[in-house]
Amino acid sequence: MSTLTSLQIRDEFPITQACTYLDSAYWGPYPRRSAEAISDYVRKRSTTAFPFGRADQDRVFAGEVRSKIAGLLGVAPEEIWFPRGTTDALGTVAAALLAPGDEILVGGLDHPADYAVWANLAERGIRVKVVPQRGGRMNPEDLERAITAKTRAIGICLVNTYNGYRQSLDALSRIAGEHELYLLLDAIQGIGHLRIDLHKSNVTMMSAGSYKWLCSPEGLGVAYINRDVIGNVVPHNVHFYGIEPESGGWASFIPRILEYGTSGLGPQEIPSGTLNYPASAIRLEISPSIVSLVGLNQMADLLNEFGGMGSVEARVISLSMYLRSVAQEHGHSILSTSDPEHMSGITSVLVPSAPGFAEFAKRRNIHIRERPATPIATDAVRVSPHIFNDKSDIDMLVEALNDYRSSHI
Repeated sequence: MSTLTSLQIRDEFPITQACTYLDSAYWGPYPRRSAEAISDYVRKRSTTAFPFGRADQDRVFAGEVRSKIAGLLGVAPEEIWFPRGTTDALGTVAAALLAPGDEILVGGLDHPADYAVWANLAERGIRVKVVPQRGGRMNPEDLERAITAKTRAIGICLVNTYNGYRQSLDALSRIAGEHELYLLLDAIQGIGHLRIDLHKSNVTMMSAGSYKWLCSPEGLGVAYINRDVIGNVVPHNVHFYGIEPESGGWASFIPRILEYGTSGLGPQEIPSGTLNYPASAIRLEISPSIVSLVGLNQMADLLNEFGGMGSVEARVISLSMYLRSVAQEHGHSILSTSDPEHMSGITSVLVPSAPGFAEFAKRRNIHIRERPATPIATDAVRVSPHIFNDKSDIDMLVEALNDYRSSHI
C-alpha cells in the first residue's frame, strides 16, 4: 500500500507547480527530495574532503542503491550493475556473448540508438536480422519464425518508444528458453513505471537509462544480467574495483605493480589468471556517477513509498486509460493498443499537423512530444503521464486538443 497521497506525490515533484508535464517518456523531472539530496552532495563536495568517505565508501553507497533497484525488479543485488546508459549495457553484453558468424534477431520498432549497437555488431561479423514490425507492434510469432540454426540472441525493446506497445515478457521468455537464445532487452521505456517481474523469466540482460521514467540524472543506467550468464561475460573495459586479485588482495598486489614499474616489466608479465572477475554484475561496472546515484537513490525510495512497482504501474496505466477514454469521447483517435496486457504509460494520439499542436500546447504550458505512432506513421503526439500527474492534467490536454482542432477546421 502507498504511504503517499495523490497530493503528497504531486508535492514531491515541483514541476507540477510550474507546468502540465506529460512527457516522462522523453525526460523525467527530478522529485524534490532528489534535487535537495543532489544539491546537498554538491555542497559537501565543495566544502568537505570526502562526503561519503574515500572511494571505498562510495562503493558502499553504490551497493545500497543497487539493493534498492534489485528489490524493485525482484532480482538479487549481484545481478544489478550501473552502466553509463541503456545502449552501453546492451553493447557490452552483446559483444561479449556473440561471436562472428552468430545471428541476432532485432525488432523493427527498436529505438534508433539500439540500431547503432546492432550496426556495431554487424561490423564485427555478427549477422543482424531485422524482424519487421506490423502496425506498430512486434509479433512474437514473427520473431520465432525468423530463428535459424545460427540465431543466438534476440535484442528488442520491451516497450517501443513510438506508441508504447509493451511486449509480452512471457512470450519472449518462452521463445528464448525453448530455442536456447540470449534475450537482451532495452527497457528504458518500462523501468520506472511498469512492474517488470524478472524472477522467473528467461531474460539474459535488461537495461535502461535513469533519466526518463526513473527521473534521475543523465550519465547513469540501471542494468540486470542473469546470474547464470555473468560468468560468460568478460568485459572489454575493466575498472579497478571490477577485478579481484587472485590471492592476498590489493594490499599485496599493488606493491607488485609498483615493482613492475621499477623494473620496467609490463602487464604482459602478469601471469594469466592473476586477476579474477567477481561472480557478480559489478565486473561490468565502470565508475558510476555518484551524483546520479544520489538522485536515483531518492527516486527508488519514493517508488517504494508509493507502494512499489505494482502500485506505480496501476497509477500510470489508470491515467493512460483515462486519457484514452476522454480523448475518444471528444472525437480524437488513439493510435496505441487498447489491450491491457500490452499497454504502457505511453499513448499516441492522432493529431493533424502534430508539430503545430506541440507548439500550441507548449504555449499553454502543456508539455507533450511530437512523435510518430510508428516509424512510418506521422501526425501523432506522444503523451506519457507519470505518478505525479492526475486527471486534471489530462483534462487540460484534451481541452487543448479540442481547441486546436477547432482552430484548424
